[in-house]
Amino acid sequence: MYVDVALDSIITYAITVGASDIHFDPILNSIQVRLRIDGLLTEYMLVDATDADMLVNRIKVFSGMDISEKRLPQDGRWEWSVKSYAVTMRVSSLPSLYGEAIVCRLMGNEGVHKNLLELGMGVELQEKIAALLKRPYGLITICGPTGSGKTATLYAMLRMLNLKETKLICLEDPVEATIEGAIQIGINEKIGFTFSKGLRTVLRQDPDSIMIGEIRDNETAQLAVKAALTGHRVITTVHTNTALGVIGRLVDMGVEPYLLHATLIGSLSQRLVRRIDSTTHSYQGRLGLFEYLEIPFSDIDWDHVEQYMFTSLQDSAHLAINSGITTLEEVHRAGILL
Repeated sequence: MYVDVALDSIITYAITVGASDIHFDPILNSIQVRLRIDGLLTEYMLVDATDADMLVNRIKVFSGMDISEKRLPQDGRWEWSVKSYAVTMRVSSLPSLYGEAIVCRLMGNEGVHKNLLELGMGVELQEKIAALLKRPYGLITICGPTGSGKTATLYAMLRMLNLKETKLICLEDPVEATIEGAIQIGINEKIGFTFSKGLRTVLRQDPDSIMIGEIRDNETAQLAVKAALTGHRVITTVHTNTALGVIGRLVDMGVEPYLLHATLIGSLSQRLVRRIDSTTHSYQGRLGLFEYLEIPFSDIDWDHVEQYMFTSLQDSAHLAINSGITTLEEVHRAGILL
């Protein structure tokens, strides 16, 4: 069938160029297909109106959506594979003026198999993170806006744990890549299996480390802190802009400050910027810019916790620009003001 062949061709190409998302945007008389590569959208092709409905319906069928429902947004999941290519996609539909807009997020196609060095982290900060991961319990957060590379950093850190002698259980939505030696669990909110419900069960499974893909609500936040307080290493992501901002964010979620003070041991915030290719002077790939807050073991002054910042996003940006790795324009595009 033509539409199936076209879809396979689009997805295969998206994988080969390292796209993180495929956008099917309805416009007058056609669908515009765009790929997000290195953080920016680029037009790939136009699909004629005669094939547009069939294309959208095929994506919805493969993603487990209701093709008869065109008035409400839907979410789905698609396990796609053709020959030597395979990818899991998180799919979202949204009704619009000219039809349904579809976005397919290619899970694990950008960065989740890289180590911290490959993600752009400097050696000194890597050593700090390695030391942090040796602390036997406490809460570690990775912060940043959507699309800032938090998941890739999270996976890189988890692979640094000693999983031959300790137990790691991961709660993810969805599971984006495999971690050898870990027990990975996919959250399914449609059937009521949320992060908070999963975390309650995980605590009865005798883990040493717990990964929570994202703290989204008060209950999960409080359970995560409770887990860290009872002797577990908890690593998670939080949608805040800065490493310091996680403190206020978790307090806003209902975590008592004294509990946060007893559990938080480190907070990493990051942004992604395009990397300059030294051979062509164009952009090729992306790297992370990081800031890191490390909480000492004792005698902590929580009224002036900023003194424990190892490096800031501004420091990282200055270093990357001065080293010729990226540009001021890229840094500003990532929302870092210098």
